Amino acid sequence: MPEEKLIGGLVAPGFDENSCLSRYQSQNYEELHQRCGPSTKSYNEAVKQLKSGHGVDSSECKYVVWISFSGLGNRMITIASCPPYKLDLFCEPFPEISLLLPPDFPIIRKFDKFNHIYRRSFGKMLKKNLLNTSTKSLPSYLYLHLAHDYDDLDRLFFCDQEQNLLEKVPWLIMKTNNYFFPSLFLMPSFEDELGRHFPEKGTVFHHLGRWTILKDIYWQNPTVTGDIIGIYQPSHEVHQQTEKKLHNRKAWAEMYLLSLTDVLVTSAWSTFGDVAQGLGGLKPWIMCKPVSQTVPNPPCCRIMSMEPCFHAPPFYDCKAKKGVDTGALVPHLRQCEDMSWGLKLVDSHDEIYDIVW
Repeated sequence: MPEEKLIGGLVAPGFDENSCLSRYQSQNYEELHQRCGPSTKSYNEAVKQLKSGHGVDSSECKYVVWISFSGLGNRMITIASCPPYKLDLFCEPFPEISLLLPPDFPIIRKFDKFNHIYRRSFGKMLKKNLLNTSTKSLPSYLYLHLAHDYDDLDRLFFCDQEQNLLEKVPWLIMKTNNYFFPSLFLMPSFEDELGRHFPEKGTVFHHLGRWTILKDIYWQNPTVTGDIIGIYQPSHEVHQQTEKKLHNRKAWAEMYLLSLTDVLVTSAWSTFGDVAQGLGGLKPWIMCKPVSQTVPNPPCCRIMSMEPCFHAPPFYDCKAKKGVDTGALVPHLRQCEDMSWGLKLVDSHDEIYDIVW
């Protein structure tokens, strides 16, 4: 086996590369970042294209810029929705290469203007017929509005025929507060590869979260004296304060502590609870949301899987070009327990609606 395949001695000679593809694919991905990261020749060329206003589908380096948006729970589940681009909210995964956008990025001052009516958004440019697969002069960037208030044209992001165009654009700027991973499983261009990486569909976020943060460190490394560690709620914030760093630190501490519990009860529509259950590999009881100030009967139920809910999925069949219940197309996608229009990943062996009477 060539020396470079041994990764500096980490892999023994004679090791079958096909038996552990992820190890080599990770190395290749790191090399890609070293070629394409900030301050590299490829990055500088891509920035020149961005400034020119015209994109060229010629470089191996394509970029997705994720805009931090909404509460910390939303930020954590949305960044996990970007697996093809391997973004990381908590650390810099590769030495000497940053995933943070440089402060002198040419259009960074426009980010505050990016919303559902922004004229350079993917949906708005489709509406004006400014985009199609035969476009000779590509835009230098496109804004992808995938937040809760996106419209039907923005939702065409989840159609393969539109992905054929998007993959050619050198810069994609994404803003979302949704865990849109479930809808990627309905796209043929993503489905096969995602299926290989995540054969158990109901554990996608659990694995993505554990790759970044492992709770087992506390179970595997008890205190020297054997003392029992008590866990106490570190805050009583009451209201969400999205842009306050101290508030977010307290929120993260609480989500992490909740993920260490044996039994968990969460409230409906809660991304805060979604993160805790996903990191902990838990299927909590969920308190149903009151309707017209009336407590539902039953008041709570057991969730189907530990996966977060996609709160604003598309209801559209891209091939048939008509509306459809996307929660009824494949066995591993169902409607959410606490939101009838939501969509979540499940496994065939997951229990369905274990009700508390």
